[in-house]
Amino acid sequence: MEILEKIFGSATKARLMRSFVYNPDTVFDINFLAKKIKARAGGIKKEINLLEKAGLIKRRATKNENGRSVNGVILNQNFKYLEALREFLLKVSPLTDEILARKLSLAGRVRLVVVAGVFINAENSRLDMLIVSDRPDEKKLKKILVEIESEFAREISYSLMSADDFKYRLSMGDKLVRDVFDFSHRVVLNKIGLSE
Repeated sequence: MEILEKIFGSATKARLMRSFVYNPDTVFDINFLAKKIKARAGGIKKEINLLEKAGLIKRRATKNENGRSVNGVILNQNFKYLEALREFLLKVSPLTDEILARKLSLAGRVRLVVVAGVFINAENSRLDMLIVSDRPDEKKLKKILVEIESEFAREISYSLMSADDFKYRLSMGDKLVRDVFDFSHRVVLNKIGLSE
């Protein structure tokens, strides 16, 4: 059982907390949020009520997917323990580097994975993930990314390229590649012989 599930009581509550903490300015429609984190809307209402009573989130009106006004929820950025909670959630992520590398390796011959953005709590990153893979199965990769996205209730911005393309871009000082390596990032998998 994942450590957050043990501490917070359920995978749903852990995903909800990550959803709010990693999307601080987003007002979530409860039904939309349930879909994003792969939970039942009825099942998350109790958890949302508990998080609201704790002061982590607050109610705010929003529009649903059909454009109707609904009661939404948003992170309370004045929550006393927000920074500590953010750091804690980041450190005990269910997606360790090993798990992330193993999941992505199911989508082809992955040679390099570099994470930034949501994975290291760097909000201004251009990408969340750079993947270098020879003969990738893009359909499988998209399915894996949707699974990863459900942990954060947000889209993962990524770039997929072949080893040859990556090496060429790196040698040419390509802006996208430089933007990843010149700022905060973490190398999760390196089978390409990259030395930073």
